[in-house]
Amino acid sequence: MQDMAEKAFAVLRLTKYARMDIMMNEKNEIFCLEANTLPGMTPTSLVPQEAAVVGMNYNQLCEKIIRMAFE
Repeated sequence: MQDMAEKAFAVLRLTKYARMDIMMNEKNEIFCLEANTLPGMTPTSLVPQEAAVVGMNYNQLCEKIIRMAFE
């Protein structure tokens, strides 16, 4: 799923960050439903939860997004 999300991000020519919504059907086929280019950013939203999985806390994530905005 991560590979699919990264490919969709590239194909859509996104540049900073987005949340990809992906679904799996009963045949275990996966589909990218949409790219959310302005996902929720409360500490309990999905993007901060996903960042935590790779070892990035909420403050680090916010700082990274701010730095990217200035690039």
